[in-house]
Amino acid sequence: MPDQQVKGVVGGLTIVNYSAMYMPVSMVLLPLAVYVLPYYVELGISLYTMSVIIFAARLSDAFTDPLIGVLSDKTKSRWGRRKPWIAAGAPLLMLSLYMLFVPSENPSAWYFGFWIVILYLAFTIVDLPYHAWGAELSPLYDERTKITARREQFHFLGTITFNLLPLAAAALIYFSRADLSSVADVLSNFAGEFVDIMEERAGRIDVILNWLANAVLVLIPVTFLMALLFVPEPDQQVIPRRKPTFLASLRVVRRNGPFVRLMVCYTVSVLGTGMTGVLSYFFVKHVIGAGELYPIYLLVYYLSSVLGLPVWTWLANRIGKHRAYRVAIFWYAFWASWIPFIPSGMFGLFLVIMCFKGSAIGALLAIPAAMAADAVDIDSARTGEQRAGLYFSVWGLLKKGGTALGGAVGLAAVAFFGFDPLADPAIGGTEEGNSESALLMLAVLYSIVPAGFKFIALPFIWKYPLTEKRQIRIRERLERRGVTMQARVKLAEKGA
Repeated sequence: MPDQQVKGVVGGLTIVNYSAMYMPVSMVLLPLAVYVLPYYVELGISLYTMSVIIFAARLSDAFTDPLIGVLSDKTKSRWGRRKPWIAAGAPLLMLSLYMLFVPSENPSAWYFGFWIVILYLAFTIVDLPYHAWGAELSPLYDERTKITARREQFHFLGTITFNLLPLAAAALIYFSRADLSSVADVLSNFAGEFVDIMEERAGRIDVILNWLANAVLVLIPVTFLMALLFVPEPDQQVIPRRKPTFLASLRVVRRNGPFVRLMVCYTVSVLGTGMTGVLSYFFVKHVIGAGELYPIYLLVYYLSSVLGLPVWTWLANRIGKHRAYRVAIFWYAFWASWIPFIPSGMFGLFLVIMCFKGSAIGALLAIPAAMAADAVDIDSARTGEQRAGLYFSVWGLLKKGGTALGGAVGLAAVAFFGFDPLADPAIGGTEEGNSESALLMLAVLYSIVPAGFKFIALPFIWKYPLTEKRQIRIRERLERRGVTMQARVKLAEKGA
């Protein structure tokens, strides 16, 4: 490894402090798809209306994402370029999540639409500078994988935490009611009464969202302060030159071949992710017949993601990021293909298959993000500019747009095939409930179609050109540019 690259090593505690703030952010984002959308559907907003709202809300990102990305690149302050934006977005994020997660009785579609747009805006203000900051923390190929993997671990730790809330509450309620004088009776009655408690209270979406909102309102100030106070922003060296216009900057992004290929691959992939997210609650409730155990499924699914990430990180360092990404796609698709064949009521078998499938989810998020950070270096080497904010605004826009489009298509498609989210799951497959064909299409749209999207994305990443050797050469070129810039600055100071 070149000597100048050793200087880029980031301490483990610094990485933890940076990554920890993604924990409460993930406790806001994932529930939007898996809890909030089904909750408002069950409150009376139709599937078609919901699909239009979430897609229209994401259209606002087409304006806000590039704007905030570029502005954060150009921000100059004593605290850095990224930190002021994160600090400004945190209060708006806290307000909007509470209004959306804990609505008044009978909220209208307009209420939902307004607050989800505000929440998306607040998330953009926080998330884009945050990811750009992470891309700039280290110039090292393998260490970038470590940073994004640690960030995704905290992402899934947040997911696990919010799913533990209802389970822990149900356990506390059970033990507070039980006669603790007989340990044998307590243990023998636990399973049955636990399920009843989940169905009566702890597993209800409105209760879960209330608990979740209050937990996040505590975690955001704590974790954000840890990152803002204890994680430095690296000094960015920029070669003096005439600043390009915004449209010229976008043309530079378009000419970045590896980044464009990665964008197309990732955008196609997240179409399926969005579809899976919005349909997962309905699938567990109406096909598997275990809606009250949905938090258990989410807990197991995302716990497997956390445990699987170190393996995928090791594999990426061993065979290269793009090859590990391909392996993760095949692994995910293989296990997804079995889901439609799971019989109703076989919740245990469903959990086993989802453990294997979920073990790849972290890799499908962390590895592309690390590859995107590498691709940004190509632009820096060509232009002398540090525009990670611009690049990650485009990245975030396509990611959120793909997820929203996938979710909207998923909701509209199951409605088209006759699925009724308000039908009684106990009479599924009968004339009074959802038909067999509607439930089958729900299963296919939840599993097979999303896996198909990931296969469509594969050709774009198959012969990815930005390898570790090439990235090291690019970083060496950037280091030489930095030395040249310092010499220019010294000459200018002497002349003055």
